[in-house]
Amino acid sequence: MRNPTVRIRGALQRGGSTRFVLSSEGVWLRAALVGILTLLCVCVCFAGFPLRVRDARRELVVIRRKPQRIVSLAPSNTEILYALGLGGRVVGVTKYCNYPPSAAKKPKVGDVQINTEAVVALKPDLVLAHAVLNGSVIPRLEKLGLTVFAVNPRTLAEVARDIRTIGRITARPQTAERVASKFEAAVRRISASCAKRPRRKVLVVIQSNPLWVAGPKTFVDEMIRLVHATNVAFDARPGFVTFSKELAISRNPDVIIAGVKPDADYFLKSKEWQGTNAVKHRRVYVIKSDLMTRAGPRLADGLAELAEKLNY
Repeated sequence: MRNPTVRIRGALQRGGSTRFVLSSEGVWLRAALVGILTLLCVCVCFAGFPLRVRDARRELVVIRRKPQRIVSLAPSNTEILYALGLGGRVVGVTKYCNYPPSAAKKPKVGDVQINTEAVVALKPDLVLAHAVLNGSVIPRLEKLGLTVFAVNPRTLAEVARDIRTIGRITARPQTAERVASKFEAAVRRISASCAKRPRRKVLVVIQSNPLWVAGPKTFVDEMIRLVHATNVAFDARPGFVTFSKELAISRNPDVIIAGVKPDADYFLKSKEWQGTNAVKHRRVYVIKSDLMTRAGPRLADGLAELAEKLNY
């Protein structure tokens, strides 16, 4: 095989400039070198560490290197990490991190209350927190020298945004883009399929008795609107709140959604609720609460289930 060295066939003097004519082997070598240099530049840009990224607290967090040991302080964050293929880098989770099932086998650092000593003992190079749920423990972890990045998505669009951000700070931007884009496409598709349906009245119940419901400014309220329905508790206080049973009954929900079967059974057996369309027509359903309240990719599954229950 001939040595692919650039060979000068000749130098032609034209107006004081020299033009070099390369052999085909020289052109091949130059193209190969350009390709290698381009690849190296892409790799450097992809690595991109240290990163400086603002989190949900508006704090500028410095991620000094690609995280290898991640502690997740919220079930939603755990689900996102696993969706990005980062389960092998997760070294600690909470008691409530139960999806996927393998996440439940990870060392526990607490439940609603986080054990700072347990977190430190795992020697994480990144702690992924929830800005509100973990608000009290974050400063303590930072004082102990840990890198903490907090998220707090409040809409489905912000869930997709945070998937991309978590992918960026964990060196999984392309995977994150695929996951986020798939999530967004599913939301658009489901919403479009419901656009011409009759508008149903839906009550989503967190607790049956006393009555707690999903009010405004929740994922649930947004999902109800996306499937072209009306939230019976549209004028409740924001969040998951108590609501007047009498008012809910008077608004005659067409469908009642509960998170667990015992709550669904309560409505079907209750004499007070028998006059509502939902109970009369046995349209009281269970949709696992995680699919409607946990800020991760599975919200699209919850939206699909909600759309299916309203398709009658």
